[in-house]
Amino acid sequence: MVENVHKEIVTEIILKLTLKFFASVVFGFLCSRVVMFWLKHIFNDGVAEVILSFTMTYIIFFVAEWCGMSGVISISILGLLIDSVSFSPGTDVFLFKFWSMMSFLAHLMIYFITGIVLAQRTFLYLNTRILFYVVTLYLSINLTRALIVFALSPLLSRLGYGLNWRWGAVLVWSGMRGTFTLNMALAVGQEEGLDKQQWKNMVLLHAGTASLLTLMINSTTVKKLVVTLGLCDITLAKRIAMSNAVQRIRQMEVHSFSLLKLDRYLADANWAMAEETIKIDYPYKLSIEEDSQTLGAFKCPDCANDISFDRSPQQIIDIMEEARLRLLNAQIASYQKQYSTRILNQEAAQALIGAAENYIDIKGKFMNIQEVKTYWESKGLLVTIKNGLMDWSYNVKEEKSSRPSRNKFLKMCHHAVFTDEFESTSSVITLLNTCPIVFHFISHISLLFQEQLKMCNYYFLSLYIIEAIMKASAMGKTYLSHHWNQFELLIVIVGIIDVIIMKALKQISPEYYVLRIINVFRIVRLLRVLRLLKIVIPKVVKLLEKQINKQLAFRYDIAKGYVQGEEDISCLIEQIAGHERVYRDLKNIFDKNKQEAMKELGLMQHEYPEIVTAVKTKQAVQTVLNTAFETLKFMVSGGIVNDHEGKELYKMILLKQKQLAMLPPMIAPPTAEELLRNIMWLQNDKDRIDFIQRKARIICYDYGDIICEEGELPRGIHLITSGMAKVYGSAPRYGVDKELYEQTHPTRLPYSDYLVTGAIVGELNCLTKQEMEFMITCETAVQTCFISIEDLFEAFDKFLEYPSLEYKIWLKLSLDVALKTFKENLPYEDWSYKMCGQLPNLYVLDVPNHTKHDIYDGTMEYVLLVHGTVQDCQLLQLFCAPYILPKTCHQVQGTAAISKLFIVRTVEPMRRKETGKLASICQVHTGSRRRGLDDSYQSIHSTDVDYTYLGSVKHRSSEY
Repeated sequence: MVENVHKEIVTEIILKLTLKFFASVVFGFLCSRVVMFWLKHIFNDGVAEVILSFTMTYIIFFVAEWCGMSGVISISILGLLIDSVSFSPGTDVFLFKFWSMMSFLAHLMIYFITGIVLAQRTFLYLNTRILFYVVTLYLSINLTRALIVFALSPLLSRLGYGLNWRWGAVLVWSGMRGTFTLNMALAVGQEEGLDKQQWKNMVLLHAGTASLLTLMINSTTVKKLVVTLGLCDITLAKRIAMSNAVQRIRQMEVHSFSLLKLDRYLADANWAMAEETIKIDYPYKLSIEEDSQTLGAFKCPDCANDISFDRSPQQIIDIMEEARLRLLNAQIASYQKQYSTRILNQEAAQALIGAAENYIDIKGKFMNIQEVKTYWESKGLLVTIKNGLMDWSYNVKEEKSSRPSRNKFLKMCHHAVFTDEFESTSSVITLLNTCPIVFHFISHISLLFQEQLKMCNYYFLSLYIIEAIMKASAMGKTYLSHHWNQFELLIVIVGIIDVIIMKALKQISPEYYVLRIINVFRIVRLLRVLRLLKIVIPKVVKLLEKQINKQLAFRYDIAKGYVQGEEDISCLIEQIAGHERVYRDLKNIFDKNKQEAMKELGLMQHEYPEIVTAVKTKQAVQTVLNTAFETLKFMVSGGIVNDHEGKELYKMILLKQKQLAMLPPMIAPPTAEELLRNIMWLQNDKDRIDFIQRKARIICYDYGDIICEEGELPRGIHLITSGMAKVYGSAPRYGVDKELYEQTHPTRLPYSDYLVTGAIVGELNCLTKQEMEFMITCETAVQTCFISIEDLFEAFDKFLEYPSLEYKIWLKLSLDVALKTFKENLPYEDWSYKMCGQLPNLYVLDVPNHTKHDIYDGTMEYVLLVHGTVQDCQLLQLFCAPYILPKTCHQVQGTAAISKLFIVRTVEPMRRKETGKLASICQVHTGSRRRGLDDSYQSIHSTDVDYTYLGSVKHRSSEY
């Protein structure tokens, strides 16, 4: 009897553990999959997503509790697996505020209810003895926490972030969580197992008072404890980061005041008072020595000169680590921004954000593409299964390797076998044969219809024999070369042996071994059912291909998102570094990581061009839709359209965004002719396109071939139509004199990049006839569409009407440099969208050498020097490209052979009638100077030149 009781107790414990832990975890995981699948099919409906998150939380909790599992554990697993990226972009902020409000209301209700219950049930028991017990319980709780932390400190100090005695003291004094304690106390008060109500009230009294003392004592003194122990001391790296932030804010304030002083409506403002009012002080209150260390310099007490402060190696390490953490946070912000604009899909965003968050905990570790690849690399199972089935699949579709015979019977068999009707009939026969085979395993049916099942076996076996004979007659010697035919012939042979053995064993008494043989052959007959795989395998192969394509698209999305994140934070390294050495090290690390990722993208495009083209097409459409959304938002906020019209337009744009998911997963890559038509300086001009197509020719390169070498003169333009090439050489000088460039860039870093399909190389060098600054080698087999420099100049002379072909090339190159420069100097603004809105108001201005030109005349919003050098005529300050000219500069003079200004006008496009006249005049000067350069170029190339290896480079964002 006692043993049975013990068994029941053990069984109950095991059952409870299984349900409360393992089953709860599995249930939470399955529910998270269901919720995430549901969220994927809710398109941009924030209310529905919030309602779903709220209702599913309570439903999962109550279902888990009703089934005997732990609802808390299930909800915890659900929360761990679902993050903000699981919801539609823009919903996470509203969702966070909603759940914060619900959490606040829940805490408020718990404390309110507990207060009422305590006042009603426990005030009668208050006396000196109870107060003594309350104080003793409070002290015991803190002592117990201290003993537990002390006992676990050897383990905790070696795991995770580590634990020292200071953090141990804070951990002990942090107190207990009042909400959970009060919840458990209220639950005990409702427990039916406790007989005496006084015990329930005492539990509630002690729990409530202990929680109250924790809130009154621990919560109010823990901050003082942390400060006293020195855990709030600000490191040098953080002080430098804060100092850089304050300096940048002050710099922007100075620039803002400079611009506002040009405003005629604010000319008489009290600028001294305004500057004093908005002055931002350094947030950290530091000593003079700490402040001097933060700023990196201090004043000599004797001569008042700045004395540089050299950082120690440990300080450099600390600054590097702080910069690493900030750059990782910047990467996470970039991935979240890409997801909010739908450029990055949900799975890729989750993978990248999760990877970046993991790297935060690893000291000195940066994200790189080799380790990010582990988030997309498949184990190869799907590919292995697909390759294994492909051989069978190919032999299923068309078995037309043999020619029809002249014999009438064989010719008739050939025509019959290689028809869809024959295959369909064979599949129907196999499907019908499945029923008798199943009936053989049902004992009472097998005995009752024994003769009928035997006749069915003979009948279907005869059909299989006829099918095999017809195929063998039609295909001849090639019959056995197909796997399916071998399998079908095996079925026929086994079926014949089955009939022979059954006939031979008919006269033998049904002994045990005879019955075993009969059962074995019944099982062997199941092989006939496998003939249906002839239909199933092609479908399975298609499903596998679809899933593999999804994995490849996911792989490209992650790599593209990683590259975009590297480009975004490259503009922030200088602001975050805080030290020149740290800046150089970070720049080298991120440039190397970016180049490796670019190489990975190029290889993916070379290996899977259809998939990459589909992904790029979707991203291009999504980018345009984002621009449409921003434009609509601007029109609604500006009153150009009313709310009703805005909603209708929003629905139309949203409909196009839904249709984006219907695009095919594989799109054929564009041909060379299509790539030529899509070049910016050839778009929508049939005459120019036809001329370039007649002059262009296709050149093929093998792996390792050199397209152009550093130091050689340009020979034409290359448009890469397939493959990937590597660019390596010195950084672009943008038309700045070599000696001057070396003076302004004493630590000139080598430049490298990868070019893929659609990249154009050699535009700038052909325009300026400058030597190549880099070498281009083929990383794969490369095909380019080549336009010689002679043909390009012929096109310049032929198409002089505004806008001329030469001007459009300069505009395209200038736009590339302008976008890069704006993003580097003003990274907090969306310059891609601003340039889209200002595209009709953009033009390029030529400033010849020793020629003056007025700028910022009231019609110019921005003036950017994109090529060459100019000098401020008033301050005599020299500017080198690329550079955003300050608005205090009103006249510049060209100081280089070719100087180009990129102008962003403030007037409307219809008022730009003078622009064409000005640009035409500029092209006359450009054409005359180009003819002068052409004479010198021809004198250099007086000998015969082999035009097989021609080209130059146009790198993606840092070169034209």
